[in-house]
Amino acid sequence: MIASTQYNDFKGTVSADIPDAFGGSCGDDIKNLARIFKLNLNRFKPVGISLYGTDGFSISLICVDKERSTEEKEHIVNMSCEVETEKEIIDLLFKRLHIVLHNSFDDKYPNLGYDEKVRYSDFH
Repeated sequence: MIASTQYNDFKGTVSADIPDAFGGSCGDDIKNLARIFKLNLNRFKPVGISLYGTDGFSISLICVDKERSTEEKEHIVNMSCEVETEKEIIDLLFKRLHIVLHNSFDDKYPNLGYDEKVRYSDFH
């Protein structure tokens, strides 16, 4: 499953750390995040999470529905979750969140690192 918007002007990568309260001996995984939403873990196996939008923000859990799956094919659902406010839910779900975007058709710079960190204020 790959992130997508209407025009995909930018593409990139994302990395996140979950809060320590959800990690530790229980493991740092999607299953622990799904507990925040009180997901029925007997029926659903969480395999991903999707955050979408700015105005009209939404969160979905990507899950295998064990009841509708067969030996031949897992039945994967995108389950939307109700959230009070975006800021609070993002702070609850992630200790750190890093998003890096590049022009959609750029094959050069997404694969390179930078040589130096500088401050915008040093040049403006």
